[in-house]
Amino acid sequence: MHTQQTFTIHSLVLAALLWLGSVSAHAIGPVTPLALYGPEAFYTVERKGKTIGHYRLQFEQQPDRLNVNVEMQLQIRVLALFNYRFDYRAQEQWTADGRLQRLEISIDDDGSLKTHSIQRQQNQLCRVEADNCAPLGEQLLTSNHWHPYLPQQQQLLNTLTGEVSQLNVTELGRDTLQLGDETIVATHYQLGGDLDDTHSWYDQNGRWLGMEFSARDGSRIRVRLQERL
Repeated sequence: MHTQQTFTIHSLVLAALLWLGSVSAHAIGPVTPLALYGPEAFYTVERKGKTIGHYRLQFEQQPDRLNVNVEMQLQIRVLALFNYRFDYRAQEQWTADGRLQRLEISIDDDGSLKTHSIQRQQNQLCRVEADNCAPLGEQLLTSNHWHPYLPQQQQLLNTLTGEVSQLNVTELGRDTLQLGDETIVATHYQLGGDLDDTHSWYDQNGRWLGMEFSARDGSRIRVRLQERL
């Protein structure tokens, strides 16, 4: 495989992460993603103007918790010389009062397998490693990006590394985006800090519309929300 063609995915999907015992600078309360997205939100992933995969969010609201399932699948083909695959899956569980309770992640990066398990123990989120639980913080959002409070955070739980990334979010103004026949005025953010290259867009209600970042070869990767069918 030609390694120069591979790229780092933030994410999602970013990707995301790195102080032990850190606490988010802004309060995080309960949200209602079903009102923002419906039961599912589907995004295309594009590179050099071509679709290379998809990103999917699925929400299940129960009386005592919110379950969020995340899936991203990518495939890049370059003639007969190169074929790169990336498969990412995450399951988030949130309490009724808006606290992340559990996060399970599996990643297949072109055959390289990795998993992360995050659990809340004694009011702290921690990364489970064998019989140990490495503390991460009391209250953190994930780099799965759907949460409307994400642009107000200074730290983020990175779902690719299982650690904590520092953010320095800058609002870059308003952009006009097209979602099917709908024209949306979106707020454009640069996440900064450990995710300085990542730009993300949210509408006025906090719905995540997509993001953009650089691949290792310098090309831009764009994640775009698609119209509900």
